[in-house]
Amino acid sequence: MSLASPPKRVVLAGGSGYLGSLLANSFTKDGWQVFLLTRSPRERAVAGQEEVFWDGNNPGRWTEVLEGSDCLVNLSGRSVDCRYTPANRQQILDSRLGSTRALIDAVSSCTNAPKVWLNASSMALYGEHHGDGEAFDEYSPTDGKGFLEEVTQAWESVFFEESPACVRKICLRISFVLGRKSGAFPLLAKFARLGLGGSQGSGKQWMSWIHEDDFVQIVRFLIRQDKMEGAINLAAPTPLTNSEFMHCLRRKLAPLGIGFPAPAFAVKMGCFLIGSAPELALQSRKVRSQKLVDAGYSFLFPGVQEAVRDLVGGGVPN
Repeated sequence: MSLASPPKRVVLAGGSGYLGSLLANSFTKDGWQVFLLTRSPRERAVAGQEEVFWDGNNPGRWTEVLEGSDCLVNLSGRSVDCRYTPANRQQILDSRLGSTRALIDAVSSCTNAPKVWLNASSMALYGEHHGDGEAFDEYSPTDGKGFLEEVTQAWESVFFEESPACVRKICLRISFVLGRKSGAFPLLAKFARLGLGGSQGSGKQWMSWIHEDDFVQIVRFLIRQDKMEGAINLAAPTPLTNSEFMHCLRRKLAPLGIGFPAPAFAVKMGCFLIGSAPELALQSRKVRSQKLVDAGYSFLFPGVQEAVRDLVGGGVPN
């Protein structure tokens, strides 16, 4: 397998968020030069990192840092964890298409463009998966119907069809990231500790997931593999149902292993009250990566039990 030289200069668009911070810290630890494109640059960034203002649409100084960079990672986009009002739906779509097109224009103008461009995406474009059939992989149809499905399809279409052919392009179809300090996992862990860690909805909906450390290592793996391109599913090889996932949390965290369930109507009511989208908990997503298997990637956390154990530490005392 051919390996490219490790990049020494990386640009992270939308890099001040949770996933961007994970990548920035990993790159910085290895001595890479890291540029974060962000709407709110800090006066004093982390040593080894430089924060550059961008609004996700218009050219500015941020275009200069792309010149001669080894790698571009675009994680921009309004969070989907919100009520899906017409205004929010439009912002979710526009923030993804607008930022990707702005980067396309900037990269196209580079004399020495980044060697590889990794653009965030989502596993949603496959659509929902019900029953015990095989999980979707990168060779499955991507014609799922629904809001998140169609947003992701449009996002990838812009990225693959309009971005320069001279740049190696990879789309990161990201599943549910299990993280220590951000995302939905800390909230679910809190519910389990309070005895509220039962199934959500029917509990039969599939969950595809990935540990935050594997997210970082897969991105770095893909950067090194100079022949890999196209869409890659970032998902552990062991999807499981919501009921199985919450059972794992209860065993680790819940007093006496007890967890009251949340019927679908309760999930919808709770999400309305906190301004979230019930679809994120109730939709069924079953995805795995055939391309990572074929390329020889070895997951740090292939199973959810070891992933949860790593994230929560000691859990509830016996």
